[in-house]
Amino acid sequence: MASTQKLQPPGAGLPGWERVMLSGMLKLGCLLKSDRSALESFRRESEILLSIFDQADLNDVCEPVLIGRLTGIEDSSRNWSLLMVLQHLSMVNRDMLKIIDALNRGIVPRGTVAIDYYKPESDLDLDAADNFKEATYDFLEVVGALEKLDRRLTYSHPWFGNMNSHQWNVLAAAHMKIHRKQAQAIVAKLGVI
Repeated sequence: MASTQKLQPPGAGLPGWERVMLSGMLKLGCLLKSDRSALESFRRESEILLSIFDQADLNDVCEPVLIGRLTGIEDSSRNWSLLMVLQHLSMVNRDMLKIIDALNRGIVPRGTVAIDYYKPESDLDLDAADNFKEATYDFLEVVGALEKLDRRLTYSHPWFGNMNSHQWNVLAAAHMKIHRKQAQAIVAKLGVI
């Protein structure tokens, strides 16, 4: 199912209108969601992703599948396997957790977020699923143990600008949902679920 179709390079971003729309949706989500409800959304999305993975055949989880463009997914991310989705989420969730934890401790992280850094390799083994489970568990444990996320300090996201720890937490849940939809599109195209 792999394709030779030319995709945009990693880090090319989203169409301008889509970034504006997603930014507005994120702002609304931050107003409507509490720290706990965002964390609960994160947990639910991770459970659905693991269920999709568990129902798929070993060959299917390794096979990159070219899907149509989904809102919030860069063009370069349209030809991924289920393992690649899980590895990407492991990497992103670990770093979002570091950002939330640092901001909550009154520390603004150094450096900048580079979207292209979070693109997974295509030759992954089943450790990617274990990495996802571990990263998800760590995120839920650490953020869940915080009484209230600090909203004073911010750290910049390349698409959404300066965000506080609550906003990063809401983004983490929304990001999981976007990639859950990607995983569903992959298995639908494979015809396995």
